[in-house]
Amino acid sequence: MEIGVIKWFNNTKGFGIADAVNGQVFVHIKSFKLKPTNLSSRDAILFKRRVDPKSHNAVAIHSRLVGEVHDWELIATLALKGHNVAKEPGAKTPVAKTNHLSLAELAAYQYLNGKSREQIFQETTSYFTTKLPDDKFLFYGEFLEKVFTRSMGLEKRNELLARIFNFFGKHVNERKLFLVWKSTKFRYIGHLEADDFEIPENILVLFADELSVAELVRIHTYSYGDIFCNELVAKKLQDTASLTTEEIKKLETISQVKFFKD
Repeated sequence: MEIGVIKWFNNTKGFGIADAVNGQVFVHIKSFKLKPTNLSSRDAILFKRRVDPKSHNAVAIHSRLVGEVHDWELIATLALKGHNVAKEPGAKTPVAKTNHLSLAELAAYQYLNGKSREQIFQETTSYFTTKLPDDKFLFYGEFLEKVFTRSMGLEKRNELLARIFNFFGKHVNERKLFLVWKSTKFRYIGHLEADDFEIPENILVLFADELSVAELVRIHTYSYGDIFCNELVAKKLQDTASLTTEEIKKLETISQVKFFKD
């Protein structure tokens, strides 16, 4: 199923056009099993696409309004595709990025309208545990913040986000936790006021190759910091075959630095 947003619709004649990632589609009221009483601009729909053999235009079939409980998976997946477009090196597709994200956001606003807090919690956390790629975790948190802010009152937003992010913190895997640590966006794992968070040493050991010089300085303030940093630098300098000259110089510099704890 694709997500589309109604661009215009003539409810008297029963047809209109919807915008979708893969181009516009013709939408007829007969394509809906449960026919809406009125379709308006910016209404989000789900549909399957086929090509009309006579006009050769894209036509929507098996259409319905976005809003069923399990539609969240399609919405979140579409949003993540927009994030992928944005991160492609040298991508010249800002329009595609806008389409993915704007369609996902409009669909999310419609989806959230009328849902209970428990339904929203169950669907957003289920996507986290079953579908969410590790490297999209931070973007997912940002997406939730954005659509919740525009879809509900401040009290409900804050309560739901706190509950969801606490769930993330209790069920986060090693890779997601490391990415949160690198970004210092600790609110996504339930630590709202934390400036830094001393994650378990074994997490840093797993992803030691991804640590920067600045992050080694940061780690030095941790309870295990001195030993960890000294051992990591010494290990890297023992096997320099895969290192550039610049990387070797940086490591040698770190090994000579005297770190102080507050």
